[in-house]
Amino acid sequence: MTPRIDRCLSCGKDKPCLFAGTAKARCHHCSKKKEACSVCRRNGLVGTRTKAGEPICKICARTREPCSDCGKSRYVAGRAEGAPLCDYCYRSNPASFRNCRACDTKTRLLRGLCTPCTAAEYLSELFTAQLLRDSLEVQSLHAALLAADPARVVTAFQRTGSVELLRTLLNQEETRTHAFLDAAGPDQATRAVRSILVEHSLLPARDNNLARFKHWIVTAAQDIKDPAERQAFNQFARWRHLRELRQRPQPLSTNLVSSRRRELRIVIELLTWSAKRGRSLALLTQADIDEWLATGHGERHRVKAFLAWAQKNNNCQKLHIPRRQRTGLLVTGLDSRTRLKILEGLLEGNASAHPATAFAAAMTLLYGARPHQLTALQVTDILTRADDTYVRLGADPLLLPSRVGELARKVLLDRSAPRLFGTVSDAQWLFPGSRPGQPLTAAALIKRLRAAGVQPATARTGALGELAQDVPPVVLARLTGISVANAIRWSEAVSASNARYGSLGQLTSSSRS
Repeated sequence: MTPRIDRCLSCGKDKPCLFAGTAKARCHHCSKKKEACSVCRRNGLVGTRTKAGEPICKICARTREPCSDCGKSRYVAGRAEGAPLCDYCYRSNPASFRNCRACDTKTRLLRGLCTPCTAAEYLSELFTAQLLRDSLEVQSLHAALLAADPARVVTAFQRTGSVELLRTLLNQEETRTHAFLDAAGPDQATRAVRSILVEHSLLPARDNNLARFKHWIVTAAQDIKDPAERQAFNQFARWRHLRELRQRPQPLSTNLVSSRRRELRIVIELLTWSAKRGRSLALLTQADIDEWLATGHGERHRVKAFLAWAQKNNNCQKLHIPRRQRTGLLVTGLDSRTRLKILEGLLEGNASAHPATAFAAAMTLLYGARPHQLTALQVTDILTRADDTYVRLGADPLLLPSRVGELARKVLLDRSAPRLFGTVSDAQWLFPGSRPGQPLTAAALIKRLRAAGVQPATARTGALGELAQDVPPVVLARLTGISVANAIRWSEAVSASNARYGSLGQLTSSSRS
């Protein structure tokens, strides 16, 4: 029987449950019997029992001894000729190998089967004969999983929640909707299942960032107690943000949607602050706004658009938000020697960083490319002419150094994207993400860069500061993709920094003389 979604009686979460639709509905995790361990007294799964029948948990049931292979004191998973072996060493030791009951291959087994046979059995349980007969899309998914790496398939089946959710969606066609997945759990829990269904046309493609932002507006508005203010918030969010986002090229970047969400949170912050002071939006005065701006964080000026809209629609009186003073650019990033040293390490043949990560790091260290700018690169933005390689960050293609160009060509050849049961090759994005048809998020790329030893902010500052000294602002803008106004700001900031440094040098020389 295929488990259906219900609210678990024990944990209270909506998950695939046994006895769904009854008062005994329980998810798979909560259905496993747990007892108080007679050794550690913790409530858990029973590993064994004493002679008297008292329960011993799985942890206490295992003994720790020095492993005969690695020498570390660990729990004993098995023995080879009487010598103890830990989990890690026992897996690869021939003493743990048995003959597969399906193909008779002697290897490490799972449920009495070798890895390929285990994967085949898992898939035969997931895809019933009737299910395969009824849907061409399901047949496509089944064929793709049969062709995938058996080890990856077996590993994916260890993610019980995702597999049971997939089983439910495959067998109950009425649940195969984005709305059902939205209600089934947070994005992190449903993303892998959603992606594989979209990939094989079992779900229509959608811009997940836009859909979740639309849902978030409705949820966030519930924090506004006054009905009139809640209505004004909803109207503003839909008129200004949803309308604008729908007109942008999709898919929308996570950073873009997060910025809009942040602005709306600040609007809610203002309405909550005024409500605590006994003021409604209609009664807010300039003195209230001035006090609110002066007593909070530096982003409060972002309510300007909301107040202008509210005043235009007769929801409040005319209120003034002063223009925020722009701070000067900091040009004290990583110096060229440090950046080149990091780059050399990444370009070495034995470097552990993936070519895509190394290429992104090189673009940050050399040209100050921004993470969201890099993730927006498509395959067509890498141009190859004879032995030369170009990348299009701005209006004009940028010629890459030969070794960085080699990295770019490697990235073109390997654009694998992670999925639940393995990887697929993306034909559009240079940095493909975990969702079909969407690139890697800027946050994920930043995490990879930091793991490779590159801090994007300081690396970018150092690179742009150095380029601004040597390249005219208009040329800098056309090659790196920043605006002409920003290129001019960088040039002015570098000139001012050099002038201060020169003045300090002259002062030091005169004091010495």
